[in-house]
Amino acid sequence: MSPNIVFAGVQASNDLDGQIGPMIAAHLDMPYIGGVSSVEVAGDSATINKEFAGGVGAKYSVSLPMVVGVQASTKPPRYAPVSKVRQVAQTATIDKVAPSGDVSSGLTFKKMAPPVVTGHAEMIEGSSKEVAKKIVELLKSKGLA
Repeated sequence: MSPNIVFAGVQASNDLDGQIGPMIAAHLDMPYIGGVSSVEVAGDSATINKEFAGGVGAKYSVSLPMVVGVQASTKPPRYAPVSKVRQVAQTATIDKVAPSGDVSSGLTFKKMAPPVVTGHAEMIEGSSKEVAKKIVELLKSKGLA
């Protein structure tokens, strides 16, 4: 198959960080945009409207083929009633299975620890230009810009 556009969701069933869209894009070597609320295709490109937190949006023009993580749907999601979830939780069992196969992933954990507390968050207030200027100054003072 040679798709021009692949649609995926942006939310996993257990959290808000679905990875199927980005993984498909990486596997197919296509660009990916997630959090998309609308797509308009014209010829070999698409105009994408992406949603950000706080109701902010952006419009992108992307060459096809591409993978899109869709933020909105025509129907609201359906949730299992709490009574059904409790019923299943009371009757469900977990089978213990011994590991099998090649357990070598090529990764070795050397250390796990909580992050080191190094300071505090600073809220920057002012107009967008003032905030941007303060962020640039802060990055320069840390040697990051």
